[in-house]
Amino acid sequence: MSAKEAENLIMEKGKNGSFLVRESQAHPGEFVLSVCVRGRVSHVMIRKHHDKYDVGSGEQFDDLVGLIEHCRAFPLTESSGDVLRLLQPVSGVRARPLQEVNDYQKLDSSTGFDGEFQSLKMLDERHVFTNFEGIKPENTTKNRYRNVLPYDQTRVVLRRPHSDYINASYVRAATLSQCSSSVQSSTDSLHSVRSLMLNSESKTAPPLVTKSLSDEALREVKRTFRLDKLNGNLCREVTVKDKAYIAAQGCLSHTKDDFWRMIWQEDVRVIAMITNEVENGKKKCERYWPLAGQEEKFDGLTVRNVSETPYEEYLVRELLVTDGGATRALCQYHFTAWPDHGTPGEPAGVLALIEDVNRTMAHNAQDIDAPEQNILCVHCSAGVGRTGTFIVLDILIDKIKTSGEIYCQLLYE
Repeated sequence: MSAKEAENLIMEKGKNGSFLVRESQAHPGEFVLSVCVRGRVSHVMIRKHHDKYDVGSGEQFDDLVGLIEHCRAFPLTESSGDVLRLLQPVSGVRARPLQEVNDYQKLDSSTGFDGEFQSLKMLDERHVFTNFEGIKPENTTKNRYRNVLPYDQTRVVLRRPHSDYINASYVRAATLSQCSSSVQSSTDSLHSVRSLMLNSESKTAPPLVTKSLSDEALREVKRTFRLDKLNGNLCREVTVKDKAYIAAQGCLSHTKDDFWRMIWQEDVRVIAMITNEVENGKKKCERYWPLAGQEEKFDGLTVRNVSETPYEEYLVRELLVTDGGATRALCQYHFTAWPDHGTPGEPAGVLALIEDVNRTMAHNAQDIDAPEQNILCVHCSAGVGRTGTFIVLDILIDKIKTSGEIYCQLLYE
């Protein structure tokens, strides 16, 4: 990005304190901090010497994230006396209708979607979460995969005397953009240093989206959502307020009781299952629901399968769950066209599923016995890849609707 391009991008935001970090065109391998101050853009060269970064203040840093965090806490002062306050990063990809395959190729480049994805790796080293409960001997048999464990800080805790463990975690969408000041600072800094992840591999990789797929995706998005002509954002027909998620692994034969106890305890009314029971000859998830017209008991709960309605790429099961004298209606959406370690062939089914799930949740919120909070339980096999993608898609669609600007790093945090 040139200095002029950076100035145009920052001034488009129109706020003093807006900033970004870009790779220097005049000095390849070095970077420039561009900051809006007093209605103009100031450019500060970031030098790299012996794998250390500095801006001439005497302080040196191992990475750009640390440097930017320091400059946010201790603003630089120009010779003119102007203080360069780093208040809000200029980053993100604005949601808009893309007309040409070149648009998709640009977003898949090192400065677009691919660049943001690569920069997420930097966040892994900053996490301080633990998973002590998941590695306890009495709990290891409850994990489908030994290397996929819930964090102690976000795991669902079962209110049972003999065992409170289940491989499932809360994801609270309402707090994704309301991080603590330290985490927010780290995340904001990552927004501004996406260019740090530029490398030869990402520069030479072929585009991930072909013309036929991109065109089809655009058509399906337009068909599923209506385009707001006033602001160019994609607007969902239904909105679910105060939504939260539980990301879970696929049930094992001996964890079905735990799963249903969690569903009842957390008052979950909608489940999204993004896996098949068997894929490529391997068991991915035990059937934890009764066959149509039948009922089964799980840890004192009675689950009855009232009906099954097949659609092109997913099934909808209407279930009744009873505990003593209390009964709740629950919908399970079973998506069958998302391969493990892959992506659906077409976007239409996923978008339709997300819309259908939200429509049901919005309807549930209007019921007399509505849950206190709208919690969507999502699971695949491991509870990470397809599950995380589905949750992030749902959050991003909500975000696109409200502001049109999306920041993947904030969602990752």
